[in-house]
Amino acid sequence: MSFLDLLPTTILAFIFTVLLAKHVVSAIGKSTLVENAWSIYTWLASRMGHPKFKLLAAKRQELVKVNRERKAISAQDQYARWTKLNRTFDKLSGEISALTEEVSAEKASVGKVVNLTITVFTTAPIWFSRYWYRKVVLLYFPAGVFPYPVEWFLALPFTVTGGLGLTVWMFAVNSVLSSLTFLVKYALEPAVEKPELVSGEGKNNGQKTTDTEETAQL
Repeated sequence: MSFLDLLPTTILAFIFTVLLAKHVVSAIGKSTLVENAWSIYTWLASRMGHPKFKLLAAKRQELVKVNRERKAISAQDQYARWTKLNRTFDKLSGEISALTEEVSAEKASVGKVVNLTITVFTTAPIWFSRYWYRKVVLLYFPAGVFPYPVEWFLALPFTVTGGLGLTVWMFAVNSVLSSLTFLVKYALEPAVEKPELVSGEGKNNGQKTTDTEETAQL
């Protein structure tokens, strides 16, 4: 017996958990998860002394210091010093730009890892289960509970009539979770403020109504 030969109840719970995770990811958004993962990564990397982050922070601090000194002096009175500071400022700006590009590339790598992780834990199990457990009867219905056409539909596409197949179970779970996700999002959305009548608009509308009535009488 293979470790992949799970009990029907285990398959039911496993598929429900995976689909729940998939809906949670969809509700939060992959971009939000990537940004949160990047924030955690930068926080940990900074604490562990990541060379790029450490160097970038130092360069930015130095740039602020040079810019403050450059603005504090007059270019006419201290032209030589101002020119030197200006060159230093331009050099630091270029170095910071190069480091920022390297950090952006590292962020893209973190994003790929997050997307791959989401695929491995939410998408791949679904496709694998559709193939591996396509003929498994997840549960049987007592005879005569449903009409034969209903029993035939619940067994689609590969299980025997009278049982529940994985495809129908996934469809049912997805439908319920989609409805729950919609209700939760609707409950958490901020209330829309009631539009207020602009001052003077009511008078204008009243005047238009009066003019219309007078025209009709004429």
